[in-house]
Amino acid sequence: MTTTGGVNKKNHVICRRCGRMTYNPDKGYCSHCGFGRTSKLRAYSWSYKLDRKW
Repeated sequence: MTTTGGVNKKNHVICRRCGRMTYNPDKGYCSHCGFGRTSKLRAYSWSYKLDRKW
């Protein structure tokens, strides 16, 4: 009999470019800034309002 608890796989680590815990080493890119997928910063028009809020 096996249990399903105790699985501690980290999906995201610290990104070298933006410094957030959003770099996925399995996929090879950062979900926040797009590092590893593009040389430009990842930005969408629908996210500008949220960036201005903080």
